[in-house]
Amino acid sequence: MPLKDVKVGMKGIGKTVIRGRDIETFTVEVMGILSNNKLNENILISGQSILVKVGGKVIEEAGGIAAGMSGSPVFINNKLVGGLSSGWVMTDHTVGLVTPIEEMLSIWDYPSTAALRKSDLGQPVRWVSTTPLRLGNVTSRHLWEVDDPADLAKAGLPADAPVFVRARTPVMVQGLSEKYLRRLNERFRGIRLQAAPTPPAPPSAGPSALPGTVPNGPASSGRPATVPTATDSFEPGSALGVQLARGDINLTTIGTLTYRDGKRILGFAHPFLKKGNVSFLMTATHIYHCFSSVQMPFKIGAPTEMLGVITQDREKGIAGEIGRFPALVPVQLEVTDKDLKRSRSISYQVVRDPTVFISVIESTLSQAIEEVCDREGGGTALLGIALECANASGKQYQFRRENLFYSKNDIVGTLIGEVTSLLESVIESELEEVYPVRLMLKIEMEKARRTLTIEKVEVKNTSITPGGMLEAWVTIRPFREKSLVRKARLPIPSDLGKETLVLSVYGLNSRVDEGESGGDGKEGGKGGRDQKVEEGNETFEGAMSAWVNSPKNSDLIFHLAAEGEEMKKNRTGSRDLEIQPTNLVVLGRVETTITLSEE
Repeated sequence: MPLKDVKVGMKGIGKTVIRGRDIETFTVEVMGILSNNKLNENILISGQSILVKVGGKVIEEAGGIAAGMSGSPVFINNKLVGGLSSGWVMTDHTVGLVTPIEEMLSIWDYPSTAALRKSDLGQPVRWVSTTPLRLGNVTSRHLWEVDDPADLAKAGLPADAPVFVRARTPVMVQGLSEKYLRRLNERFRGIRLQAAPTPPAPPSAGPSALPGTVPNGPASSGRPATVPTATDSFEPGSALGVQLARGDINLTTIGTLTYRDGKRILGFAHPFLKKGNVSFLMTATHIYHCFSSVQMPFKIGAPTEMLGVITQDREKGIAGEIGRFPALVPVQLEVTDKDLKRSRSISYQVVRDPTVFISVIESTLSQAIEEVCDREGGGTALLGIALECANASGKQYQFRRENLFYSKNDIVGTLIGEVTSLLESVIESELEEVYPVRLMLKIEMEKARRTLTIEKVEVKNTSITPGGMLEAWVTIRPFREKSLVRKARLPIPSDLGKETLVLSVYGLNSRVDEGESGGDGKEGGKGGRDQKVEEGNETFEGAMSAWVNSPKNSDLIFHLAAEGEEMKKNRTGSRDLEIQPTNLVVLGRVETTITLSEE
């Protein structure tokens, strides 16, 4: 039904699921037709909305308009009017807003590569009515729609304004504790998720892996994919799941299907993460219960059969396609605590969205480490990373690296920072567009401090000449053990004149003892990728290979450089670098100056 045909006073029905998978109906009455006055001149939030009053047994049992009802289709005279999008916050939960279906249909017109402007995110919308609206004890011609009531104060809006909050799509989480749900929310940079732990999905949930999933391409490529039978009963009013992670960790948001045209669907009637063009997993959903709440009631449910892919996440809702599946990234985490002699292995698949991918990795890895170790604080850890990537043409890259880490105060934070910074550097590479297609992390931790400190360096030559060989002895002391000496021989370039050289002996965690966590391959505890994986390389493969082969935190590094001009320092370069591996994290840095003798 076109919006022009919708009139105040019209009555109809809405459809949603509040238990199991059974679609139930509730009554709907039109209270007003609202227009956005383009307060922010924002095209994506322009248009109109329908103010409605809902009722019936379903609404009474749900406690009103609930998070998870977003997208619930509204019909008048057996014609689809739109999808339920918002509820009146902290007051009458039977009054809400409906996004017109003709505006939701425009989502299908977006090109798959359409960009999303950051300025469009989180903007309050002011809806205006041509006739006075009676809302509770207040008569007004306008109301506000926001993602969060706190947005009103931030925008300097009137405190007594009628405020409607978008019926947030609750995020159901299985396998993640409350502490790490909060951390996950923080990583989503201001996008509010109503995260809630849920019981396991019912036995009818089907297989846990996508049919035909392959590391380097769409799930449907290369193998036949069977569309689940749940698609036959997937209709307007059905519970709709958008799954971001699947396996030992499940992360799913729940809303309602608004409209279906063959394999194409529309839902939610408002944005999820508002990320524009996306590739998220679409699932059917089993609803366990709908809980009442003063602010806004909410549904609890779990994902079941995989149905297809969500392709658009826009202001007016989400769009997707049934029967075509997104590519997911397999992730395997193995954590061992050497002190407690216990381990945990976690396997799951996560969507190929940069923010979601890194956020889920960070949260799940943090939880796995702390659950196995059952403590916080410092320690030593061996981190193994196996990373597979692919570019747009399907070319694959594989990289493996192990490194030893020590932190005085926060070994978990050190490891998390190492992994996330690596993934960010890969995803944000300026050399080539690539994306992780498989990730394996293996961690062995202990509370003991496994370090050695560099105490002094001595040059043993009686005469040092260009083209000769420098002999250096360095005194090192393992933590709480006796000192010992390592010897090194470094060639002196023959093209140097009579000038002063500087011999530096150091580890990559020079400032860990001062309370700073050491990174991977960084001088001063700021490690390996702070020289950026890409620095000095012309290809992504070359940059990553350089990272794989770069010095480790357990390496004792001898470096000879000319004192003074940068050009002279560069002349000595890596040919005067000697790396001696140890089995401890090397701390500290010592230097000595050397004057070349004439021939």
